[in-house]
Amino acid sequence: MELNPPSPDLDDDKEPKSGLTFNLLNLVVGLAIFVWLFGSDILEDDGSTYLYLAIVVVIHELGHVIFGKSFGCFVKEMQVFFLSFISYKPKHNFEGSSWRNIKWSLGVLPLGGVTVFKSRGSDDDADDNNNFEKGGSAMAPAPAHENSPYIEDKPAWQRLLISAAGVLFNFVTFLIVYFSLPIMSEQCRDLLAPLAGMSLVIAFLNILPVYPLDGGSILFALYEMITGKKPSQGFTRVCGWIGFIFIILFFWVFPEWLGGLLKSVFGLFF
Repeated sequence: MELNPPSPDLDDDKEPKSGLTFNLLNLVVGLAIFVWLFGSDILEDDGSTYLYLAIVVVIHELGHVIFGKSFGCFVKEMQVFFLSFISYKPKHNFEGSSWRNIKWSLGVLPLGGVTVFKSRGSDDDADDNNNFEKGGSAMAPAPAHENSPYIEDKPAWQRLLISAAGVLFNFVTFLIVYFSLPIMSEQCRDLLAPLAGMSLVIAFLNILPVYPLDGGSILFALYEMITGKKPSQGFTRVCGWIGFIFIILFFWVFPEWLGGLLKSVFGLFF
């Protein structure tokens, strides 16, 4: 999943401090929520499910990061799992969109990940170029152009590819591992088959046309490519709330369908 707005733990007025940071409160709260959500399953799992999921999420988010940077976007943060408790920020590089400007975070709740891109609307450094009202007058939005570090300034086709990159990376991972299984030893097959299955499941879930999942962002980009207009902020905000409710219901309230999907994938391919 890729997002335009900054994550809650980023201060818009300045870059996050460099070095390693640890948030004990997030860890304690996250572990409490984790036990509440998955308590009965923890005793039945040896931890491998969460390890495979973390690997798949890293691959997925790296797809967003790599494609975003290839189009000149400034990537602020890549976070694996939610409610981050540990982060690492290299020393800031002032020469542009460097890998050293990315904050790398690990969360407690194994419910996906997020890549945060520099956004014109939330960047105080873009004084004269953002389109919020200042001093009682509305500033005219800057035209989209490919050299801007802001993701919303990129052409719709580039934003579509950035949104689809995570799913693409997961699907390619599945294909590479799946077609390599016949030539692997039994131990390697047992080790990597779950990675292939998890990659396919995560790719399928993220391509669902629900915002803020990647499928929703892809639909918005397609709409802009066809009509030449971006969806309004109000519309995307409503879609975001609907998507959030969808995720809560189908991932937390009714998780049985996800387990059934995993079993179906493994039964079909393995």
